[in-house]
Amino acid sequence: MTSFVRGGYAERATAAVTSLTPVPDGLDLRTAAALVHDGVTARGVLDVTGVRAGDRVLVLGASGGMGTLLVQSAKARGARVVACARGGRKLALVRDLGADAVVDVSAPGWPGAARAALGGSGADVVLDGVGGEPGARSFALVTDGGRFSAHGAPTGGFAPVDPEEARRRDITLFGIADVQFGEDEVRRLRTAALREAAAGRLRPVVGRVFPLTEAAAAHAAVEGRAVVGKVLLKA
Repeated sequence: MTSFVRGGYAERATAAVTSLTPVPDGLDLRTAAALVHDGVTARGVLDVTGVRAGDRVLVLGASGGMGTLLVQSAKARGARVVACARGGRKLALVRDLGADAVVDVSAPGWPGAARAALGGSGADVVLDGVGGEPGARSFALVTDGGRFSAHGAPTGGFAPVDPEEARRRDITLFGIADVQFGEDEVRRLRTAALREAAAGRLRPVVGRVFPLTEAAAAHAAVEGRAVVGKVLLKA
């Protein structure tokens, strides 16, 4: 697969030996490439938010590259997972990945449907990979004393959350800065994600693979949000 270096792409790249993560036997390189970044962030988000058995977890942007990993991994930890996505095809995907319930965010009044799917009292943890207005509406679904992670902003900005309301309701806020890890931690998280995939317990979803010469089209596909899962480039 194509390497990503300093904001661009290349057919080959150099890297320090200490920064490399071995790919387990039996795991193809395309699957491994889909986990290089999202596998690290997804595991890190679940760790810092402390998702555990019995939690009611709402995943916003559940059909994306990282969202699909969050659905599977939160479920594996014993959480009840309500996955939010847009349209029948994406909802079918996240349901197949193990979500206990799915909510179509293109439907009017979707927060009410999400609250009902969570059991009526809201979510212990909201994992917001969308941001903007949908993220703000999902914040209202966090129970008092819950956790809210704003780790994605494909809408153009992170969810506008009132810190004072969060303090008043004892909601712990997490942002993208909380999942910026050092090299050793990145390697640990990536190794764990690759091992889970090699063992068949984690299935990265690769929506499309573009040749390197069509990198602009790959970015357009991501921005258009028509592709489910991860978009990869191939040299």
